[in-house]
Amino acid sequence: MTFVKQMMPRYVASMTAGIVAAAMAATCAFAPVANADAVSPTQETIQSTGRHFMVYYRAWRDVTMKGVNTDLPDDNWISMYDIPYGVDVVNIFSYVPSGQEEQAQPFYDKLKSDYAPYLHSRGIKLVRGIDYTGVAVNGFRTFMKEQNKTESEATEADYDAYAKQVIDKYMISVGLDGLDIDMEAHPNDADVKISDNVIRALSKHIGPKSAKPDTTMFLYDTNGSYLNPFKNVAECFDYVAYQQYGSSSDRTARAAADYQPYIGNEFVPGLTFPEEGDMNNRWYDATEPYEESHFYQVASYVREHNLGGMFVYALDRDGRNYDEDLRRIVPSNLLWTKTAIAESEGMALDTAKTAANHYLDRMSLRQVIDDNAASADKARDMVGKAANLYETNKAVLGGDYGEGFSNTYDPTLEAGLLGIDISVLQQQIDKSSEIIGADTAESDAKTALRMARDAAIDGLTGKIYTADQVSAWSQALKVALDATVPVPTPDSTDQNGNRDKVTNHKVQGQPKQLSATGISTDIIVAVGVTLAIAGVALSLSRKLS
Repeated sequence: MTFVKQMMPRYVASMTAGIVAAAMAATCAFAPVANADAVSPTQETIQSTGRHFMVYYRAWRDVTMKGVNTDLPDDNWISMYDIPYGVDVVNIFSYVPSGQEEQAQPFYDKLKSDYAPYLHSRGIKLVRGIDYTGVAVNGFRTFMKEQNKTESEATEADYDAYAKQVIDKYMISVGLDGLDIDMEAHPNDADVKISDNVIRALSKHIGPKSAKPDTTMFLYDTNGSYLNPFKNVAECFDYVAYQQYGSSSDRTARAAADYQPYIGNEFVPGLTFPEEGDMNNRWYDATEPYEESHFYQVASYVREHNLGGMFVYALDRDGRNYDEDLRRIVPSNLLWTKTAIAESEGMALDTAKTAANHYLDRMSLRQVIDDNAASADKARDMVGKAANLYETNKAVLGGDYGEGFSNTYDPTLEAGLLGIDISVLQQQIDKSSEIIGADTAESDAKTALRMARDAAIDGLTGKIYTADQVSAWSQALKVALDATVPVPTPDSTDQNGNRDKVTNHKVQGQPKQLSATGISTDIIVAVGVTLAIAGVALSLSRKLS
């Protein structure tokens, strides 16, 4: 499998680097203060094993959909900007009842215009499920009837034409990258003959056999080991997504063995969270104690046996229960999903703790933290005592939304940010705060320093930043800190009789001064230019984070 290596588009990184280079020329004093090679956390850094992590995104629970496929009055809270880092496939799952198409349209508009480009910038592929019986079998029969033909008269050209129609309708129309055959039936031989041909026709355009295997995807999604609909076309698919809701890793082992002769290790088992209104199923995949949960067992099995990855269904229901949550929609901190990503990818406990403390340190730079129900000190103490990845992440996120230091902490993203050196910038922030707090008198130099410090803090406490941005913020602080050191003014008469030389040097070498303060206007301009550069870079990254 091939992954897009930059979480941010290369043109953004290039633009940022180019602007910073311009600042270097403007100030003539750009000291390297960060790891210049680490422009931003990469998909390789975040997902170095090559394993997949897929989430099923229930479209009717997106913030853009209101009153679709629901009888609950609660507002939706999730958007596709909330999808955790480490996810590389999003399966868009949607059911729109007849008559509610207009209410659902805002989601599909935003999906094509905003969500898809954003997720693509992170290296994520977007797929959509199509029903095996309804689309891959009976849909083709209907297609042939519309041409006054029977299925026995079908030619390869007919299958190709139908495949193109399916791709246009379900994929291209909303800017997606692939399809997922949702097979939860027990088809007969006649059905399998049709589906084999439909799947082969689709595979000419998407998936590993297509002309674009790196930018498209074709999945087979099932909940059993009935292999007749799969074995003849196994090579057409990127992987098998296996629904084993409510089951331990024992089932993973059995099912993976069933599919192994046909697809090797490209087997991706999946678990689920409790759906609202489901009065029948009780899966209990995400339950404490963590190391006895299905989530831990399956994620560990995937890692230890090098399977193709893992998936979760109903991302927005992460952490919900089968009691009061069955009748309400409430936000989630996505604790279980974020932990499953880290667990299945093999994140070391030490790395998880380092990432957690790194996040606590940079977020503690803020004067006020809006979403913290626990102090940074308490969270650090809990991180230190954590015995596994779940306890480490829970120390920061809390057991549920609103119970921790942060609702949005992303351990996989934070582990990627560890590759960007911010130590010098943090020292500069501390030094700046010391100078600013030393006395109450305000000056132009202190104003510039405060501006540079606050911009650096704002940047470091954002969701994501790049090495180039860290360099820009650090350079602005360096210029501002230098400006706080008084510039010595030569005496009006030189003791060695070289008054003209001193005057000459003063005219040629000293920058222009602000009349009231003696602060260099060139320095003030340099600080302003560098801060403007940092601000441009910050706004670009926030659009993509």
